[in-house]
Amino acid sequence: MRESTDEIRSYQVWNGFDYNLQVWVQDGIILDCNHPQSMKGNGCCKSHSLAGRNILLTPGAEYVVETILIDGICIRK
Repeated sequence: MRESTDEIRSYQVWNGFDYNLQVWVQDGIILDCNHPQSMKGNGCCKSHSLAGRNILLTPGAEYVVETILIDGICIRK
């Protein structure tokens, strides 16, 4: 089980970190990484290659089946 403050919508991370894809998501959109431009030219990470995509339409995104809120913290398996 993991603990996070991620916002879950439609069983996927809407705001927070998707552990399956290893990307940050904001308002359902995968964010670009903060690697230096010199690294991005070589396809540095998944975050860079998936940036701008809708998390709901991205294959392999984390699917959150069980979510429990305890004191505003999302506990999920």
